[in-house]
Amino acid sequence: MPQIDKSWFTIAPQSVLPLYYQIKQNLKELVESGKITPGDLLPAESEMGEYYGVSRLTVRQAVGELVREGILVRERGRGTFVARPKTIHEMIRTAGFSERIKGLGQTPSSRVLSYEVIPAPASVAENLHISESSLVYKLVRLRSVDGEPQLIETTHLPQAMFPNMESVDFSQVSLYSTLAQKFDCLVTAADEVFEPVLATSYEADLLGVKAKSAALLLEIVAYDQFGNRVEYNKSIVRGDKARLLFHVRRQILNEQETRIQWASSELSIKD
Repeated sequence: MPQIDKSWFTIAPQSVLPLYYQIKQNLKELVESGKITPGDLLPAESEMGEYYGVSRLTVRQAVGELVREGILVRERGRGTFVARPKTIHEMIRTAGFSERIKGLGQTPSSRVLSYEVIPAPASVAENLHISESSLVYKLVRLRSVDGEPQLIETTHLPQAMFPNMESVDFSQVSLYSTLAQKFDCLVTAADEVFEPVLATSYEADLLGVKAKSAALLLEIVAYDQFGNRVEYNKSIVRGDKARLLFHVRRQILNEQETRIQWASSELSIKD
């Protein structure tokens, strides 16, 4: 536990504001000011009750609201911690995983689970607009942020478009950077579908969660600068680390007709 100063935990007992609300705001200010930082363990609720001069139940109510807001996180048998900041990924992917994570000041890493050349399965051929006899790279990676597993990513790419990539070590280099540097291929657009699923035992083991835990399945078809389909990607994202955020734009065509467009969307990955 970090060095805690009891004087940080202050409220105004004579205030008209409810005690639990004052405690909630005080704890929130301690996080925002950096006095307590992501990953820090808070004092026990009974101990904080002594600091504030209130009951444990009052502290529990305040902490519970901060947990629901994602500012604090409870871990059974360990205590209450300051939640780590969320890692935000654009779902409309014009940059790769590594580039996006580095841009947020965090450290990405990848473990290659398998990498092979195979005939395109029917679903892959359909999404890439190639024949089932065509060969594709199948790359399966466990993607982590700051050392913690976040998602399992299965990528298919047409071998004919990207020859001689069999020896590339994608645990060390970025896929999108490789496509750009070796083949002048820039991913500029993507079609994306997501749905809630339950993690299989295999997926849960890799992600460090319980079997049948909530997860998100992301299915992506990516396009290059010329409109060619260059990637078919399916990812399983930890449900306890994911949040979807959509930005909607309303386009007025005329006085009688309007069109709702998805201007952009984001996937937040929580630490």
